[in-house]
Amino acid sequence: MELSFVCYVFFSTCLAFAVKGLVGFGDPLIFTPLLSVCLPNNIITPAFAPISPFLNGRIVWKNRKHFNARIVLPVSCFNMLGIIPGTWLLKFGQPQWLKLLAGMVIIGLGIEMLTRKTDAPGGKQNPVIRSAVAFCSGIMAALFGMNMLFLAYMERVAASREEFRANACFVLFLENLFRVVLYTYQGLFSRESLRLTLVVFPAAFVGMKVGALLDKKVNDRLLHQFIVYVFILGGVSTAAYALLQIL
Repeated sequence: MELSFVCYVFFSTCLAFAVKGLVGFGDPLIFTPLLSVCLPNNIITPAFAPISPFLNGRIVWKNRKHFNARIVLPVSCFNMLGIIPGTWLLKFGQPQWLKLLAGMVIIGLGIEMLTRKTDAPGGKQNPVIRSAVAFCSGIMAALFGMNMLFLAYMERVAASREEFRANACFVLFLENLFRVVLYTYQGLFSRESLRLTLVVFPAAFVGMKVGALLDKKVNDRLLHQFIVYVFILGGVSTAAYALLQIL
C-alpha cells in the first residue's frame, strides 16, 4: 500500500469512528462513501466486519449500567428475524425503488425526531410498533446493509444518551457477529480485506477516542440534535444513491 493511500484510509476511518464515539452509530455512512472512491465494497465491508463487534461491545460494556433488557432484547430478536427474509429477498436483487422508499422513510422519521417536543426523557413503549420497526430494520440490513430504522425507536424510548448507546449498540453488536459468521462461511474475507483491517483497526480506536473526548464537551440537547442529523444524513445518502441508480 502506498503511504498516501494509507493516510487517506486512516483519516477517513478516524472521522467515521469519531462520529460513532459521539453518537453510537453512523460510521458506515462516512467510511463507505469515502473509501468507495478507491476500493470496491466487497473489500471495504469485510474489512470493517471484525472491528465493528468489538467496538460496539466496548460501548455496551462502558454503558452497561444503562442497559435496558426490556427494550433491547425484543428489538434484537425481531431485528435478527428480519434478516432472514431480507437475505432471501437479496437473491432476487436489490430493487432500487425499495431503497429509495427506505431512504425517504428515514428522512421522515428524522424530521419527526427533530421537531418532536418531549417534556421528559424516555417515551412509552409500544410492543407492536417496536417489533414491526425492528423486523423491517432487519430486512433493510440484509437487503442494503442499512440497519437504521430501529434507531428511531431507540431514540424515542431512551431516557439518556448512555441508555441509547447501550441499547442501540447491543443490537448492532449482535448483527455484527451474525455478519462475521456469515462472511466467514461465504469466504468473503480476502487477503486484501484483511490487509485493510490492519490499517483501519488502529484508526477506529483513535476515532473512538476523539469521539469520547468530544462527548464530554457536548450537552444532552446538542448531542440529541447531532444524533438526529446523522440519522437524516443516512436517509439522504440512501435515497440519493437509489435515485441515481434509477435514473
